[in-house]
This record gives sequence, C-alpha cells and structure tokens, in this order.
Amino acid sequence: MPTDQTNPRAQPNAKGWRMDPIPSRPAYKDEDGNVRIPIWLTKNGRHTADTEMVLLPSEAELLNERLTDAIGGSPSSVQALLHAPVIARGPGVTVVSKHPHSA
Repeated sequence: MPTDQTNPRAQPNAKGWRMDPIPSRPAYKDEDGNVRIPIWLTKNGRHTADTEMVLLPSEAELLNERLTDAIGGSPSSVQALLHAPVIARGPGVTVVSKHPHSA
C-alpha cells in the first residue's frame, strides 16, 4: 500500500485523492513514445486502483526538470541545452549556439 506504516509522518487517514508511484514497477515508454508511470490511486487513505500516469515526452521532461530542481540534483541534457547561450528566440523556437564559445 502507498502509506508507509513505519513513517510517523505518513497520513493513513488523509482525506481526498492521492497518487503514489508503485516502487516495484518502473516508468517506461509505450509503443507510441509516451512515458507511463505506474501509480497507486487512493481515496481517503484506502487503495482504489493500480493505474498509470501517461505523459507525452515533453511533459515527462518537464516533470523531470521540476523534480530535479526540487531535490537539488544535476540538470538533464535537455535542461543543459535549454540553459545554453541563446542566439535567437521566437514563438516556440529557441536557437542556441552549437559551440559554447561562439555567441
């Protein structure tokens, strides 16, 4: 079950809906290229279903970036690219220098 009985901060009687990743089932890409994250779904502290969160690759990358920022980890390769020196920017387009020394 998603609630850790050994954790004194766990809230087994929490009200409302909650999603928790299933630790024994890793995230994976499906045949359409979407990222699927197996999750437990609970309501008012009671297990309701095992299901999956389905994310587009861009949504998964954004979630990865936000989680990395939250835990203070190192940036992903996409984050590094997005923080590279910007040459030009337009609606939906960012052009970065191929070589870090040219700008």
